Amino acid sequence: MASSANGRFDAEAVVRVASVTEGGRFEIELRDSRGETQVVSLPISAAVDLGCLICDVSEAAPYLIGGIRRTGTSRK
Repeated sequence: MASSANGRFDAEAVVRVASVTEGGRFEIELRDSRGETQVVSLPISAAVDLGCLICDVSEAAPYLIGGIRRTGTSRK
């Protein structure tokens, strides 16, 4: 596994996202600059939380709930 000096996997691209019905999980496959990949598997509820957190920190991400863009708060 390629990782940075600090022990992290520094992803450069999202290769694939998939909902896995077995166990109600969501997978994200990431690729680093050397072409190595890692798959992150999350329960659907954690994947939704992650999506909300990404939208909260990104002004460029239009995330709508009931027609209103969420800003400044994470889903809990």
